Amino acid sequence: MVKISRARHLLALAMILAVPGVHAAPWLAPGDLTMRHDIELLADAGVIRGPVTTWPISWPDIAREVNGAQLPDDASPALSQALRRVQSAARREARSGPSGLDYRVSGARDPDPLRTFSDTPREEGELELRAGWMGDRLAANLQVTGVTDASDDQSARFDGSYVGLNVGNFMISAGWMERWWGPGWEGSLILGTAARPIPSVRVERNYTDAFGTKWLRWIGPWRASLELGQLEGSDVPVPDVRFLAARVNFRPRQWLELGLSRTAQWCGEGRPCGWRTFRDLLIGHDNAVDASGGANDQPGNQLAGYDFRVSSPWKSVPLAFYGQFIGEDEAGGLPAKFLGQVGAEGWASTRWGALRAHVEYSDTSCNFSRRHPMFDCAYRNQIYPQGYTFRGHSIGHAMDSDGRMYSLGVLLVRPAGDALSVLVRKTELNRGGAMPEPAHTLSATPNEVRNVEVQYNRAFARGELRLGLGYSDFDTEPVEGADLTGFIEWRQGL
Repeated sequence: MVKISRARHLLALAMILAVPGVHAAPWLAPGDLTMRHDIELLADAGVIRGPVTTWPISWPDIAREVNGAQLPDDASPALSQALRRVQSAARREARSGPSGLDYRVSGARDPDPLRTFSDTPREEGELELRAGWMGDRLAANLQVTGVTDASDDQSARFDGSYVGLNVGNFMISAGWMERWWGPGWEGSLILGTAARPIPSVRVERNYTDAFGTKWLRWIGPWRASLELGQLEGSDVPVPDVRFLAARVNFRPRQWLELGLSRTAQWCGEGRPCGWRTFRDLLIGHDNAVDASGGANDQPGNQLAGYDFRVSSPWKSVPLAFYGQFIGEDEAGGLPAKFLGQVGAEGWASTRWGALRAHVEYSDTSCNFSRRHPMFDCAYRNQIYPQGYTFRGHSIGHAMDSDGRMYSLGVLLVRPAGDALSVLVRKTELNRGGAMPEPAHTLSATPNEVRNVEVQYNRAFARGELRLGLGYSDFDTEPVEGADLTGFIEWRQGL
């Protein structure tokens, strides 16, 4: 069931007034399952040579790889269709000048807080307007979303807005942009889309060319991203906390991709914010706590770790394995007390279209691989009582601390581009139970939920329709929430 009442008149108006539109942008934001499938398929086939586990992905880099690409005669229909879809999208996103006005309207019943890579509605009613412009060196996007019954009391949001300046092989930008760091499909342990995007200033590499020097050429195509953001300024125990995030992602072999990630919370009201504090943060001088200084001797709270994706080098074995391991603490200058995620995915070309399936396991307890992991540790620290959150949601995995998730997902992409996805999950929330402040963002007590979700999207001549339906079974029914959830969404250009 979908709560249409609040958005019914808007959706009806959208269908009546539907006309084609164009959306040009320098980045491909996370959220589109079909586009991610297409890009990974092309990367595993060697058409795309750069890393593909850091989102958003640079469109110029993708366009350079796919435009003019020639597939072998024995290429599967699924690979040929994926190439055509990405080529078409790359041409559309490369258009200069104003991109016109787009809008999106959605209605939902109890939006799922366990957000995955798929960009589903955050609130029960949303109306979004977007206008952009792109030139040779400058890109800008203004995106305003009005929501009903905002979970964070912000009924007007600028998520997705940015301004960017191209300088050499780097894009310098400022705004509110979604991030997804890592190979997982159901979550990122360090920086995902469970929380709304953090307003930040960023520097990112546009093209993933390998180093020219023989000493570093072995790294292969690589990408780097650095950002400095500002967390909420009120309604948390320590407001105005700064957020630092850095990632280097490289591909030394066609079948191997590696990533190194690091994030930090520092500064904030009543906290040291000077250069010395920032220097200690950078060099990892984090645990200098003594009886006299306490938590004030620590420059901030950090997470760091690595991830990988290994695909089969043989065409006859279309499989890939991936993992992400993020340390909540530091020991000897290296990450420690790891959170973990492992998964496998396979794909095939069928008469119905391209098929991709994945299995994934994620655990957000510290020392997750031990028989007795540490609870009340992950995404928690004594410096910032609000924890590793932004506007009430986890910056890392949507489960928040002490969660464990088993998932199976299947995606079918039809030759025409419409897609059907099915996701089955078993999730154990807040296994530690008696968690001190901050309270767990999803469940105050241990709880287990089993759910199945189905999504379908289809593009029409005048816009795109997305539908979702889900069913959840809780061990302990939440105070708010429903067994049956769903959404309907329409997007088009004016």
